[in-house]
Amino acid sequence: MHLPLSDSRRAAGKREVLRLAKDRNVRFVRLSFVDVLGVAKNVSIPATELEAALDGKVTFDGGSIDGFVRGEELDMVLRPDPSTFALYPWSTPELPEARLLCDIAMPDGSPFEGCPRTTLKRAIEEAKASLEGIAVALEVEFYLFEALDSEYGSTKTADVGSYFDFSANDRGEDARSAIVAALQTMGVAVASSHHEHGPGQHEIDFPHSDPLAAADALVTLRSIAKHVAAARGLEATFMPKPIEDRAGSGLHVNFRVSAEQQPETLYMIGGLLAHAPALTAVCNSTVNSYKRLVNAWDAPIYTVWSERSANALVRVPRPSTSLRTGSPSELEMRSPDAAGNPYLSLAVLLGALADGVAQHLLPGDPLVGSTYDLAERERHERGIGTLPKSLRQAITELDNDPVVRAALGDHIYHAFRDAKLAEYERYRRAVHPWEHRAYLRLY
Repeated sequence: MHLPLSDSRRAAGKREVLRLAKDRNVRFVRLSFVDVLGVAKNVSIPATELEAALDGKVTFDGGSIDGFVRGEELDMVLRPDPSTFALYPWSTPELPEARLLCDIAMPDGSPFEGCPRTTLKRAIEEAKASLEGIAVALEVEFYLFEALDSEYGSTKTADVGSYFDFSANDRGEDARSAIVAALQTMGVAVASSHHEHGPGQHEIDFPHSDPLAAADALVTLRSIAKHVAAARGLEATFMPKPIEDRAGSGLHVNFRVSAEQQPETLYMIGGLLAHAPALTAVCNSTVNSYKRLVNAWDAPIYTVWSERSANALVRVPRPSTSLRTGSPSELEMRSPDAAGNPYLSLAVLLGALADGVAQHLLPGDPLVGSTYDLAERERHERGIGTLPKSLRQAITELDNDPVVRAALGDHIYHAFRDAKLAEYERYRRAVHPWEHRAYLRLY
């Protein structure tokens, strides 16, 4: 379990990392972190510099990283977390390579407010009183496509499987198994994996852990999946909607509530629903994300919860305790996708859960049936809202939600907002193939 490291625990962790690196003859170590957009970055050092790195003596130019740019913050310090030390499974006896996940600090050693991992740590600490003992499990969906020589990748697949299918000659099955094995080699626990609805689509599930460990696991999966797939002539993508008429890839976030907190689970659901429009900006942070959030393939589109509906925004999974006989022990947020920043997504979700408890926000009655069957009049009468239909709408909702903004912190909020508005503007100005098909010869 990830916990804030005291000086004594950090020193003990440092000694253990140095011992492991020596015992396994590690030659290089990648100091890994993510930028505000969730894109993985790393600095590779020879093992001879590992002790210096663990002492916070490795720096990099933060002015070149999205979201880190401020004139007085160009020199950033990498602060490795010793508990994340792991050997890459593709290491060879001749060239063993390890990795450490890092927080970002200022040159004086103080935490950098633009570090996503530190932001999640702060959110965990701030929510501790109302969310004590909360654990997070993740269901991560992604596609494996044929690796073709093209500028932007390929959506071609020879796979014809669907939900839970198994084929003995499916390269995707072999690749997914290899990804799971690689994760386990690196100390990342995996609960299960299976084929998903779309041809070439897969899911890997992580068991409940503390929120920081869950985010670290997802960051690790995204890196490992791409490496393992490439070695098998495939490309792994966590793009939310790579194919128009196929299922999109989501990230279902399951929260397990401690026994002491279960009486307040309804308030937690209320918090997620109340802040859902603003949460969407962070948890569905690409232009493409909103092509998944449509009334198809059980994607959520309304701010409603249910005990059974697969397309509700928040679901109380069975066999979680029924609300008619007691308080639920689990709840699942179904709108996020894995293309965003895992640290920021979990930070804002925790902020919404905690605010629901603090404000005693009730979610109303659970929905029975499919949300897609809801008439507009019924939605209005029940106060059921609609999720944003575009990244631009979601950013507007974020602007108007002080709770979600506070969970991000002022620096990340502005850096994230500026980057996403620029992304949306590039998309708005682009001329797409659909427009050529619809208008070029018609007008």
